[in-house]
Amino acid sequence: MSPLSDYEKRYLAMLDELSNSPEIQVYYEERGPVEEQVGDAQEAFELIADEQGIFLDPLLHRTFLRFEELSCHWGVERGDVYLTGEFSLYHLAAAMLTVGVDLATDDTPEEESTLYSELRLFDDHPRGGGDTMAALRIHPGMTSPEVWYYHGTRGVFKLDLNYSEYLDALLTTKGTYGWQYLFTDVSMRDVDFQGAAENIQNMLKIFPEIFPDHDYEPFRVRLAERLR
Repeated sequence: MSPLSDYEKRYLAMLDELSNSPEIQVYYEERGPVEEQVGDAQEAFELIADEQGIFLDPLLHRTFLRFEELSCHWGVERGDVYLTGEFSLYHLAAAMLTVGVDLATDDTPEEESTLYSELRLFDDHPRGGGDTMAALRIHPGMTSPEVWYYHGTRGVFKLDLNYSEYLDALLTTKGTYGWQYLFTDVSMRDVDFQGAAENIQNMLKIFPEIFPDHDYEPFRVRLAERLR
């Protein structure tokens, strides 16, 4: 196996942060394996171009992960605070080559059904996420896919960040449920989002003590904006 990239090491270190913390209970974890057949970022991007006609921005090489899947479902209880989260990241090539997420029902508006047919799932939350997931969408001529977040009862939301920025944020949030709403245009004062707001507030309360080597200020700023 070729050496792990710096970014791959950062993700394994994040899993170590969770599993090694005496305060965190890890309910499920999966590490890899590394997908050797597809190759490195350059080879994977060439495969996506050949199969889909999509030419991804080379800047996305920085956050390319070769693992077939990286997953963690965790929880922490501290006093009256209970916080939990989850992520299941899929290989970018697998995500980009699998178009369409089966989310539409007979009552789904046509425009929304069309959107679902264009999504490419890359971060699933099957164990405790309450029917939530993150997916990519890309149109002809685009080099950086959009990121969308789906909730089973609230619908789908476009995020104000790209694929690499999503992965960067996940290193800090560790999949805290609802963190993606920080990057939407919703008001988290709305009753539908108050649970997510409480999760994020709890994350910002206890994570700096459990995981001090991260910058939480951008998330505090985002939360303040969403709570105005």
